Amino acid sequence: MRFSAPFFRSGLFALCTAGAVLAGCAEPRTTTTPEGKEAPVAATGPKDVYEARGNAPFWNMTLADGALSVETPDGPRMARVIRHAYSEGGTRYYEASDIKAALTASACTDNMTGQVFTDTVTLTTATKTLRGCGGALVPPTSLNNTRWVVTAMDGRKLRSGNFVPDTDDSATDENPNPAADMFAPTLDINDTGKISGSDGCNRYVGGLVFGPKGSVKATPVGSMSTRMACLGKQNDIANTFSPLLNSVTGWTTDGTHLVLQTSGGKTIRLRQVF
Repeated sequence: MRFSAPFFRSGLFALCTAGAVLAGCAEPRTTTTPEGKEAPVAATGPKDVYEARGNAPFWNMTLADGALSVETPDGPRMARVIRHAYSEGGTRYYEASDIKAALTASACTDNMTGQVFTDTVTLTTATKTLRGCGGALVPPTSLNNTRWVVTAMDGRKLRSGNFVPDTDDSATDENPNPAADMFAPTLDINDTGKISGSDGCNRYVGGLVFGPKGSVKATPVGSMSTRMACLGKQNDIANTFSPLLNSVTGWTTDGTHLVLQTSGGKTIRLRQVF
C-alpha cells in the first residue's frame, strides 16, 4: 500500500533551518496567557516541515506551524495544537491534548522500503502507540536491490517520469506501454549491483555494475537485450538515455533522488520505485 504525496505534506511547522529539521534547534516552550491557560507553542525560525511515518498499521505524522497532524487510512485526520515541547535524554517531545510525539536521534530503517531515516519516532494517542521513522533520509551506501525510474536526462525533465510506472513500465525489464505514454527509462539493480531495465523503447540487460559508495564498473551488455524499432518520442528518449547510461562513471544521491554522473559531465536523475 502506498500513500499519495499530499498524505505526507499537510502543513508547515516553524522549527529550524532547512536541512536540519528539528535536529539541534532551539526547543519551543509553552507560553501562558494572562488567564493562566496554555497557548500554542511559539514558532522558532524559518518555516519547515517534519514528517514521520510507519507501517502495520500505516500512519503518517507531520509537525507544522505549531501543530501536530496524524493520519491513518482507517480513521479521520487528527490535527492538534502543540501545547508543550521539550528535550530529555536525547529525545525531543511534542505534546498536544491527546497526542504525544517522541523523536529520538537514532537511525531507523523503514521495514517496507528499506530506506534509513535519522530519527526513531514513537507516537502515542489515547488509544494506541505507533512506531516508525522520521527526519532526514540517510543516503544509501549501496544500491543493491533497488528500482528506479528516470525523471530527467542532462537537465531535460521527463513528464512520464513523474508518474508511478504501470505494470508495463515499472523498472521490471519490460518494454513500456506506448498507449499509456510511459516512455521514462527504468533501472533495476539486483543484489550484486548488476543492472537491467527499459531504455524507453527496448529492454536492456547488463552494461554496468553499481558498487558501494558511488562506484560504477562497466561490463558487457547481456544477450537478453532487445532491439525493437520505435518511433517518435519513444525513439528520441531511448536514443538520449542509452548513450548517457553507457557513459556513467559514478553515482550520488540528492535527497530522495539517485543522480548518475557521466564521463561527459552530464547527469541522469531517477526516483525510486518499489
